[in-house]
Amino acid sequence: MADRRRKDWGVTLVLGAALLLLAMAATWQSWFSELDNLIYDSFIRQMNTPVLDDIVVVTIDSKTLATLGRWPLPRKLHAELLEKITEGKPAVVAMDIIFSEPDLRHPQYDRELVESVRNNGRVVLPVVLERYSSGPELRESLPFPELRKAAAALGHVHIELEADGIARSAFLMAGLDRPVWPALSLAMARVAGDWPESKGFPRSGKTPVYTDMSPNVWRVHRQVLIPFPASGKDISKLSYADVINGDIPANRFYNKYVLIGATAAGLGDNIPTPISAHGRPVSGVEFNAYVLNGLLQDRLIVPVSVQWQYLFNALLMLLLYRPRGWGWVYGISLLLLIVLGMDYLLLSGFGYWYPPVVMLVSIVLFFLAANGHLLRKLLRVLFEERRLSQTALTAIGEAVIRLDERGHILKFNPMAEKLSGMSSVEAEGKDVDDVFRLVYSDNGRRFSLQHYLAGEHADFHHVLALKNSQGDEYQVSVALSTVPGGNGDRRTTVMVLSDVTKEHALASEVTHRETHNVLTDLPNQDLIVKRLRNALARASMNGKSLAVVYLDIDYFSKINEARGIEVGNHLLQAVADKLSDFLGEKVDIGHIGGDEFLLVLEEHKIDRSLEDMVGLIFALFARPLHLSEGDVRVSVTLGVSMFPEHGDDPELLIGRAGAAMHAGKDEGGGQIIYYEPGMQDRANRALVIEAQLHQALDSGRFEVFYQPLIEVSTLKVTGVEALARLRDADGSYIPPDEFISVAERIGLIAEMGYQQLYKACVQLEQWRQQGFSLRLSFNFSPRQMSSPKLIEKIERIFKLTGFAPEFLDFEITENLLLSNDRLVEHVLKQIQAMGIGVTIDDFGTGCSAMSYLTRFHFDRLKIDRSFVSELHVRTGSTAITSAIITMAHDLEMGVVAEGVENVEQFELLRSQGCDEIQGYFLGRPVPAHELQEYLEANQGYARLPS
Repeated sequence: MADRRRKDWGVTLVLGAALLLLAMAATWQSWFSELDNLIYDSFIRQMNTPVLDDIVVVTIDSKTLATLGRWPLPRKLHAELLEKITEGKPAVVAMDIIFSEPDLRHPQYDRELVESVRNNGRVVLPVVLERYSSGPELRESLPFPELRKAAAALGHVHIELEADGIARSAFLMAGLDRPVWPALSLAMARVAGDWPESKGFPRSGKTPVYTDMSPNVWRVHRQVLIPFPASGKDISKLSYADVINGDIPANRFYNKYVLIGATAAGLGDNIPTPISAHGRPVSGVEFNAYVLNGLLQDRLIVPVSVQWQYLFNALLMLLLYRPRGWGWVYGISLLLLIVLGMDYLLLSGFGYWYPPVVMLVSIVLFFLAANGHLLRKLLRVLFEERRLSQTALTAIGEAVIRLDERGHILKFNPMAEKLSGMSSVEAEGKDVDDVFRLVYSDNGRRFSLQHYLAGEHADFHHVLALKNSQGDEYQVSVALSTVPGGNGDRRTTVMVLSDVTKEHALASEVTHRETHNVLTDLPNQDLIVKRLRNALARASMNGKSLAVVYLDIDYFSKINEARGIEVGNHLLQAVADKLSDFLGEKVDIGHIGGDEFLLVLEEHKIDRSLEDMVGLIFALFARPLHLSEGDVRVSVTLGVSMFPEHGDDPELLIGRAGAAMHAGKDEGGGQIIYYEPGMQDRANRALVIEAQLHQALDSGRFEVFYQPLIEVSTLKVTGVEALARLRDADGSYIPPDEFISVAERIGLIAEMGYQQLYKACVQLEQWRQQGFSLRLSFNFSPRQMSSPKLIEKIERIFKLTGFAPEFLDFEITENLLLSNDRLVEHVLKQIQAMGIGVTIDDFGTGCSAMSYLTRFHFDRLKIDRSFVSELHVRTGSTAITSAIITMAHDLEMGVVAEGVENVEQFELLRSQGCDEIQGYFLGRPVPAHELQEYLEANQGYARLPS
């Protein structure tokens, strides 16, 4: 009996030693890592880690791109966002955005960003691992120097995927050659004072000893596992667009940890995590927020080192003995549950992760060694467990592909089968470049993995185009990460492909909208300038000429006002279609705003001279344009500048073409004008006036002059005409015709008119209270006439000023009267219903308006100054004014003659029965205080010159 017991113990010891060695080998080689990961992921999803309200992520999402424009956003927006967040006094702000290079085109934006970072004083910026495009060498991408100095700290944002393509861990320290950079989350906690450097590091894995000290290696230290929150719980997220538009109050950020980063498809990383099977992959900024969430709660998980795993396995072997028969199955099962339970308690209660599968397998093998007939059942169980370990890869919506060091496929998940168009059996063992045809979306250049597999690290994140063996095309976000092999000298690469086709299409649509005119779908100014810059580079390299043509539709505003905005829009589309149909791909065409188009003619692309092509473009508009509302005949003015004669800079050539176009418009339009010296001076003058107009509107600096209207029979001042005046920077007055034409061209004439009317109503109400009851004669622009808010604006002015409608006389030009029956009729009915008088201005200068004199009731008719100036000068002029006065009186209208400048004109008009006169003879336009002095000195009457 004793001999048998000694024999049994001997067998047990040999078996235990063999199993211990086997367990050590399995631990060292990570044989059961997939099963360990499956258990770990299950535990993490059960832990229900709380999410702190102190963490806020400001996301650059699809809404942001649709609202604020394509990526990258201007740095002035980042500065503005940071200023808004700073108002709320956050604890710390991290910007997970790369600012490695200065913005050479907009250095002022960089200065604004640096100043915003400095003002905040608690901004953490990222350090990013990048690979040089020319080879496998790595580099640390840091913020540009001025920004780096302004930042409170820097933190790395490096993320590594594990062998199954899932990210579970982070490294508290990392760096190129030396791990000197803290993780972004740790840097934030240090800046906020929650984890000062004097406190050391949070609990983390031991620092590895590097035996290979070769340069250009990214070294990571202090590994931690991340306690991701349960499914359905998430970090608080706010849209970048909502914050910058003021929809989020500043106090929302008070004492908060704020992270700013990209989450829109194609911008941020798509990182699979243990919770991805129950939701979407997370972006890089969200991943760092989860790390911060665990760090602030001191819940980061420490992986048990390999040495401690050896020790635990050895202790277990001492507790086992040779079991017999099926009676021990229950005991072994209970032991397995105890191991899993203790492991979960160690993880959730103490924050340590011990991979249990080696111990579990050792227990089962020890039992089965004594019961050989159960071995086959064990193999079946292990096979099923291995199949279960693939469910994580199946549940994840990303393609996960494992590659060996040669780039040959080792494993394939179902999503990879869908994207490749191949089954896993067909694909395994093939070169990945043969299975996935990846190209760069922007230039169509083939992407090859071999370049990235040559180095020790193959970290890579990019959006590429994929075309599979079945002809299906996708846009995919590609992530590569190298995983060291178990024995230290072999490695595998994990490639994760995320299908972002829909998101990329949405982003492309947003980008298209940002670079093309919505109405005509032609390139807008930003894009056509970019194309012009490229064309100039080609022309310079080939020694060829180039023409920039600035096309403007003559009298478009009048067409728009007379026939309506919809007809105007259809007209612009018809012009765009005519240009595109005729020029095709030979000429770049841009719609840069309003009725203005820009064309870039490259000599080497067309089969005739540039001058001939410009002439053909002009001739396109000799025939009417066919619209659904009927044919419309238009003329155009073309301003042309030439490379190299007129410059070699895009902005300069466009400016000079625009100057030529405006010179042509000043001469009446409908012609081709080539740039000449001096035109730019006139264009610059127009720009100066435009700036003065904007400033005057913003500050209300428009002056109003008043020219008296005088009753001929009594010389009583019965009214005044309000006239706008604008001073230049040196204090001199700008000629009215000059600034009014600019105001009409840039669309400020309506707002200028409303401000002018308001000031005039205020002034005349003051005079009324002083005993001078005057009628206000006022000209509305055609743009105001077509405005749907005209009546609303007038009523509001009356309400604010207390001015009575019956003292306002609305002047409408004869040409406008003839332009659109329905528009005129509608506006006049509304105006007259309010009690406002209506005068026909400049009568006799347009086409015959006799029919309108009987269709509408007008209070007055104003004889144009051109007729008055010819009295006693041109034969027949006296008969014309007499006929106009007689006709108006027969129609019960008063008559005003404008431009009366001498006593002869005055006496003749008085003899013909003219009711009122206006002109320099009895009253020039003067400021309000001068006219008031005149009225007071003469008790409201005019004086005849001596």
